[in-house]
Amino acid sequence: MILKNSKTPLISIITVVYNNEKDIRNAIESVLDQNYEYIEYIVIDGGSDDGTIDVINEYRDHISVFISETDNGIYDALNKGISHSSGDFIAILHSDDLFCNSRVVSNIANKISQSSRLELYFSDMVIVDRASDKVLRYYTASFFKPWMLRIGYMPPHPTCFIKKKLFDEFGLYSLDYKIASDFDFLVRIFFGREIKWSYLNQVTVKMKQGGISNSGFWSKKLIINEIHQSLKLNGVRSLRIIQLMRYLVRLKEFMTKPKKGKCD
Repeated sequence: MILKNSKTPLISIITVVYNNEKDIRNAIESVLDQNYEYIEYIVIDGGSDDGTIDVINEYRDHISVFISETDNGIYDALNKGISHSSGDFIAILHSDDLFCNSRVVSNIANKISQSSRLELYFSDMVIVDRASDKVLRYYTASFFKPWMLRIGYMPPHPTCFIKKKLFDEFGLYSLDYKIASDFDFLVRIFFGREIKWSYLNQVTVKMKQGGISNSGFWSKKLIINEIHQSLKLNGVRSLRIIQLMRYLVRLKEFMTKPKKGKCD
């Protein structure tokens, strides 16, 4: 159990993994390298049968909650982690991802301590080539406005620090989506009521290219359909043709390099 005073936010960081022996060590060490003391680290494994669990066990003394069992996909695993969390805020670091430096969590925690009203924080992210580590895309949330969800544009989910009470109020990630459940969650909270949110102008997460949401034509077709379904089911008016506008924003991201908060 992590002891803290009432003014110090406890941050629950959740890593979900399945058969990723190659990358899980770096993800774990990225969390353990944070210079913030009050972290509850939760690792949810989907029943890996490679060497993933052996790597995790090397760090077991530094992991607050570890569960390894079959699940119904990434969002089911995330929900499991959230259900076992006790933090004031929840962040998600996938097994392919890294925090950009050791100050990411402490910077967010300082923001949280300064304003008890804010419920959601997000920042910028870079997507890099898996082999060369070259930055392929600068995913910025600097110009995000809630109305942009209507065109399918959202802040980078891996950079989000979400107040746990939002999950209590709006529910966990829907298992009806294979790719867009994080988008659906943001639609639910932003169109459910006025959310108090803040943008941190720095790059905080490095993601390796090749995740389920950017795995070619099939994934792009699926995410368009799931975004449309989420907006429709949540009563948010939009058209499929309008949702294609998010690719104009995406094009700008490929042409822009980070100006602040270099990921190193």
